[in-house]
Amino acid sequence: MVTTALIRTLGPGPTAVAVSAVMLSQWWGGESQSLANDAQTALENRQFGRDADLFASAPTVDDVASVNTHRDGEPIYVPVIDIDLESAEEPDRAAAYRIAAGAVRAVRSALADVHVRHYDVLFSYGETSWTGPWTKEKRRIAVTPRLLERLEREPSFDAAALRSAIEERDDGDDEIPPVTWGDPLPDSYYYDTDDWSGAGTTGMGF
Repeated sequence: MVTTALIRTLGPGPTAVAVSAVMLSQWWGGESQSLANDAQTALENRQFGRDADLFASAPTVDDVASVNTHRDGEPIYVPVIDIDLESAEEPDRAAAYRIAAGAVRAVRSALADVHVRHYDVLFSYGETSWTGPWTKEKRRIAVTPRLLERLEREPSFDAAALRSAIEERDDGDDEIPPVTWGDPLPDSYYYDTDDWSGAGTTGMGF
């Protein structure tokens, strides 16, 4: 490891510890963390209108995960947006799609210069208990870049049209976007084992 080599060169002491800490932080986070921070800032500035009343907490960008490498050598990312809902029941699907459409539109500008496979919007709802089991349900809407582009460019292509387009294209395989209202994917999906520098918080289980 480069960090180990540097420590041997510098010897024990605060300088070596400081250098190794910085390099370890960059190794774990890298560009993924920077992209996630930018996407989170963009998401925080998004207004969700009446649908904001449905949130148990503010939407967050959980990760911008590096999942593969493009032919040009650059990473391919999947942004993961968490929507925690107040309701104990499954949300109205039309509302869920309005929220998903707003969320992916919000983060798009922060990811304009990188390769994106698709955008995952994860919804959590249901009852929780401090004394009993965690009973939150989770569902996922996956939006492809092409459909997001239509949201941006076509005035008539709204959240309802997005829902129809995803339902028409969803082949039932939750790993292949777009996904209408599927199960969340395992953590292992969200990192590229050939590029650990892109591993984000979701992929590594933090």
